[in-house]
Amino acid sequence: MEGSQYIDLILFLGVSQGIFLAVTIQCIQNKNKHTNKILSLILLMSACMLFGRILLMRFYSTQLLQWSIIADAIIFLFGPLCYLYFRRLAFFENIDYKLSWKHYVPVFLHLVFSCYIVSFAHVVFIERFSSGYFKTSYFVIEAIGIVSNLYYWFLNTQLLHRYQNEEKKSISFQQNLVSFLKLFQIIVGFFSSVWVISFITFHFFNRSIYLINYDTIWIAVSILVFVVGYYSLKYPALFRVKFTEKTQKNIKKRLPQHQIDVLEKELEYLMNQEKIFLKPDLTLRNLSERLDTSTHNISWYLNNVFDSNFYDYINHYRVKEFLYKIENNEHSQHTILGLSMDVGFNSKSTFNKAFKLEMNETPSNYIKRLKVV
Repeated sequence: MEGSQYIDLILFLGVSQGIFLAVTIQCIQNKNKHTNKILSLILLMSACMLFGRILLMRFYSTQLLQWSIIADAIIFLFGPLCYLYFRRLAFFENIDYKLSWKHYVPVFLHLVFSCYIVSFAHVVFIERFSSGYFKTSYFVIEAIGIVSNLYYWFLNTQLLHRYQNEEKKSISFQQNLVSFLKLFQIIVGFFSSVWVISFITFHFFNRSIYLINYDTIWIAVSILVFVVGYYSLKYPALFRVKFTEKTQKNIKKRLPQHQIDVLEKELEYLMNQEKIFLKPDLTLRNLSERLDTSTHNISWYLNNVFDSNFYDYINHYRVKEFLYKIENNEHSQHTILGLSMDVGFNSKSTFNKAFKLEMNETPSNYIKRLKVV
């Protein structure tokens, strides 16, 4: 009894925090209002799911069981809304992206089936439920729910991978929110895999795994969504990149030679004289404004002349500046991390990755080797 009270308390806190976050996120003053509406909806759905589990666990009755089928429609909304949230958060489009009606067909069919379930007289429902009349229907619903969520998990993974590739063309730093969303994908993928295992063992081997079932998995996922909500409060904005259906092929001669020469000189001046790369949040848009040209022109120039993207190009100069500081023995008075921040990097992991890509060894090994020499 005491254990169930602790579970009730945890679930109740989850419900209250979900509602609090859903309301608070709407009050954030930033450019992601349309995105945050989706996140608020997901948070409210998660809160409703947790509240439903509280009612079912605390006041279990066959009547609640009969009506709980309606709340299970949420499992068919979770995947599409997460995909919509990821897409709006990471990419900007001329018109806010919306899902077509096809994405909501499973939800509609589930609600139709729910109406069929609740239409039974309670006595008839108990009789048919006990006899296993609905066993096949519940099996199909859960199977479709698993397939649906795995499908959208796969789409979100593709979105993040696509964003990371496009990100390197537009910004010179890594964003913490992207790392967190990657972690979110890993955890959701883990729970989905556990759900599949639980589903197979229960329906095909008639065995239940302790603490691993439909309810506990969705409670865990709901709580994870709340963590995403808190993280969004801390990092409400994400630098978005343009979403294009197909990657456009580079035109071999996008710019005439005299414009290429001018761009080369101006870019060299900004890098070597003004050292614009020292700005940690430098973006392709910032650079294009300084050079009074389009972002497409700069991307074309970097891709064709330097065979590089914006991210690697800027970090090349940052590593070069770091090496200059090492040559001047500045590492004897400052930490490696401090020096990396001075040259424009915004995190230790980004610096280490860029340095190893440039020098083919870690910063610490490079410095040790210099001491030996």
